[in-house]
Amino acid sequence: MQEANIDKVHILHVDDDPDVRLLMAGSLQEFGYVVLTAGTVAEALQLAKDLKFNLCILDVRLPDGTGIELCLQLRKLQPDVPIVYYSAYADDAARQEALSRCGDAYLQKPVSAAELEQTIARLLNREEQN
Repeated sequence: MQEANIDKVHILHVDDDPDVRLLMAGSLQEFGYVVLTAGTVAEALQLAKDLKFNLCILDVRLPDGTGIELCLQLRKLQPDVPIVYYSAYADDAARQEALSRCGDAYLQKPVSAAELEQTIARLLNREEQN
């Protein structure tokens, strides 16, 4: 497995909407992160087999599975990676189910840049303290 550049935080962003991937990648790059994107569970798993990520951001609904299923698979490959779900379908029951099965945070679309940055910073700081 290839290690991430120590100076940069590497984020995997998974969403089936190419416009959302482009916008999210742009925002994350403005924060100084290195971002790789995938549109499917299969693409995301291939990237996670080849590269180490510091954090993953997963859409809940994907064309070939769910974010929860992907989270469970990612944790097998990279057990300590913080995982953030984000979805337009974020009622309390869905949020609780997702977080009880796998994952560290759940944001509702559309997410503000400030909320996204705060969540990432909180999760990365927690990871550094472990």
